[in-house]
Amino acid sequence: MLVVTGCDSSEGKGDAGTVVEDGGPDAGPDGGNEDAGLGDAGTDPLACEKQHGVCAGAKRALVDGAYEPECTALSYGADYERAETRCDGLDNDCDGVTDPSFSSRVTNLEMPYVNGLSILRTDQGVFVSMSGNGVRILRLNTDLVLQGTGTVSMPWTRKDVPVGESFAAKLLRTQDGLALVYATHGPGLRPPFRTYLVPLDAQGSPKTGPEGELLEYPLVDWQGDGRAPRMATSPQGDRVVVVWRTGTEQTPPFQVMGAVTDLRGQVLVAPKVLFTSPERKQPWTSDVLVLRNEEVLVAVTDESPALGGDTVRLRRFDTHLDPVGDERSFELAYGAAPQLVELGATRGGPLESPVLLMRSRVGPPWVTQVQVVQNLFSGGMGETWSEVPAPQVVWYGALADEGVLRLAWLSEYKDHEAPSPGGDPMLGWTARLWTQDEGHSLVDRTPGLEDLPLHRYSQWVLMEKLAPRRVGALYMTSTVEGSSLDAVRYCTP
Repeated sequence: MLVVTGCDSSEGKGDAGTVVEDGGPDAGPDGGNEDAGLGDAGTDPLACEKQHGVCAGAKRALVDGAYEPECTALSYGADYERAETRCDGLDNDCDGVTDPSFSSRVTNLEMPYVNGLSILRTDQGVFVSMSGNGVRILRLNTDLVLQGTGTVSMPWTRKDVPVGESFAAKLLRTQDGLALVYATHGPGLRPPFRTYLVPLDAQGSPKTGPEGELLEYPLVDWQGDGRAPRMATSPQGDRVVVVWRTGTEQTPPFQVMGAVTDLRGQVLVAPKVLFTSPERKQPWTSDVLVLRNEEVLVAVTDESPALGGDTVRLRRFDTHLDPVGDERSFELAYGAAPQLVELGATRGGPLESPVLLMRSRVGPPWVTQVQVVQNLFSGGMGETWSEVPAPQVVWYGALADEGVLRLAWLSEYKDHEAPSPGGDPMLGWTARLWTQDEGHSLVDRTPGLEDLPLHRYSQWVLMEKLAPRRVGALYMTSTVEGSSLDAVRYCTP
């Protein structure tokens, strides 16, 4: 398989990797004869300058009794584009490259790394949220070009309340429109744990009340400690489910809690215990989905001491957060990083369409696998999609695209024998960017030949559909000059 990656440009693809060069106009046997002329209606048309792709065999069109001096779409046909934008399996701009990828820098970041990231498609493109000093919401168009930025400030900057820290946020689609749900805790991971819902306007800015005040609805007020929160909305977009971990070595037991509210914070299910971990194991809330039958599916990772391995636990709960059916579990090496993806009705009923993604290390020789588990409630087991050799580590994102599962990941590595750039031990990681579509082989989407420079915590990839057959993957790169949010747009099979 030949994989070609290009750079975005208003005039064309730029450096498109391995490209067949036009080598100048190919105008037939008289192409270099200045006396040949362009001719008129009484002569045969000359061949057009471009002869690759949809331009193959094109000859100059007759316009007002004379042939075009330079070929345009009139000569090349309806499939021709001056700069390729379509994902149609054709070389539309006739440069020898079909459906190229485009890379771009979305924005420079104001901090070494960001967390609390999420992405959500909008009518005009996508929103991307990231936590820091407040939550920033980037508004991007379908070319992943930054159009504007909104900010959700924290309660202690607006009200007379104790100072805390924001550490998780997620963009959600509700029956009232798009919203941000974010979580806070006290300084140093101390209590209390709280979550809030903020409605957003079409520009990604918080909606305000009649006196200009930010509209914000408290969802969970938990006076204990809370970590690793995960949030999801119901299929109708009228309820919010929040799950989180509580407990420390000093204040056992370790448990995973859950609560349900409406969009205004009215408590529908008060905080209750969903999982209790065995002694000496620490649970981490990994993901939550509200299925199409309104059941809640929660994935939890129980970590063994001293990186001794992970147990990924999976369980369904009803609308009251009471258990339904049997719990499933998977024994894996440390760092399973499970994710849940709802593929939708085209993949079957509500219990057939969700899938579980996990990392698995197997060997020797040691490799890290990306595994997908389908048929979660009828005995489905992990299917290996791809694998990378040790010591590379996979950090991945996933997308359900009209029933098709698509993945993108960074295969991360650091040479610890080499000096870190600028003496910063958080720098020096590198990676390739890969994608894989269900039923197809993996593709290297890294822009250019050099590996991507990463920060130690460049441990995520965001994915979203941008247009028919076009997907965007966003990730963070870092050098001594700072960190940036970068993107690749590519065509799917």
